[in-house]
Amino acid sequence: MAKTRAQMIDLTRQYMDAVGSDRWSDALITTVLGSVFDEEWSNILNAAPYYTFASRSVTTDANGQFLLTDLDAGSGDNESNFYRILNLSDGTINYTETRYQDVPLAATSSYGTLYGYQYYLAGTYVQCLPIGGGVPLTVGVNHKPTNLADLASDASTITYPEHSELVLVYAAAAELLNKGGAESNAAQVLLQMADRARASLLDDLRRRTINPTRMAYPDGRGAWGSF
Repeated sequence: MAKTRAQMIDLTRQYMDAVGSDRWSDALITTVLGSVFDEEWSNILNAAPYYTFASRSVTTDANGQFLLTDLDAGSGDNESNFYRILNLSDGTINYTETRYQDVPLAATSSYGTLYGYQYYLAGTYVQCLPIGGGVPLTVGVNHKPTNLADLASDASTITYPEHSELVLVYAAAAELLNKGGAESNAAQVLLQMADRARASLLDDLRRRTINPTRMAYPDGRGAWGSF
């Protein structure tokens, strides 16, 4: 059963042996749990990029751009917060990622399609090339859920791989015990517990089929004229 924020706070206190202690407020525990929550979701999506997946529809502005925030969805306890772009296409052509330093004049000169369809990150925007306003695009993304610290109330449930929530508890308890350096030995034990639990979780998520993991080139078959 998914854990509520209140349950996560209580579990963290228990693993700290801090039940009844006033050294750590609920607000501080929630803040640290929220920070750990975000870090651990990054670990999950780095290990298993398709663990969460969504397809977003965006449209470029007059400069051929769209905002990264256009890739977010939902609100409140049901947010899907963009983490990384997995693919970008116009429904027919896949765009490949490039870097501004490789095409510095593309946004100010006649680019055409000589260099293919590409995109690069420009601050809070995604710049698509060649530049075209009002171009509908489909963006495959992975995403993080509403952060534990941003949930509506302590009764709200967190979104995390079920039965693996102790990774968050161990890591948060270790950070909290390090406050002032008074419980550094206990913190090290909890960090080791978090490392073991995290490694097991990520191993499970990296490979969810029986197929072997294969090395692959970063480009697609289309780049070689083979479909």
